[in-house]
Amino acid sequence: MTSPTTSLSVTTGTDKITLVNVFTVDIERQTELVEALDEATRSIFTKVPGFISANLHVSLDGTRVVNYAQWADKASYSAALQHPEVRKHVEHAAGIAQAYDPTLVQVWSVHNSDADVS
Repeated sequence: MTSPTTSLSVTTGTDKITLVNVFTVDIERQTELVEALDEATRSIFTKVPGFISANLHVSLDGTRVVNYAQWADKASYSAALQHPEVRKHVEHAAGIAQAYDPTLVQVWSVHNSDADVS
C-alpha cells in the first residue's frame, strides 16, 4: 500500500527518477534472470526507502530483460546502492546476465491512447 503522498503514476515535472536497466542474457537464462529480479524486487527493494515501483519486461526473442523502476529521487536510489542486500542482489543479477546497462532518466512526456482500452 502506498502513502497518500506517493504517486505510482508516470508523470512529468517531479523529482522522481527512473532506472531503465537493459540486461542482455543467454536465451537459456532469461527466466532465471527475470525470476531473480522479481524475487529481489519483492523481498528487498519494496522495503528500501524511496523505492516506488518496478516493472520487469522480457524480450520475445529471449535475449533481454528490461527493468523499469521508479524512485522518489536520485538520492534515494544512490542510498539504496549502499545497502548490503541490494549490493548482493546486483552482483547476483550481473552474474546471470551477459551485460547490463543501467541508466537513470526523468520523464520528459507522457502520452496515452484516446481509445478505451478496458
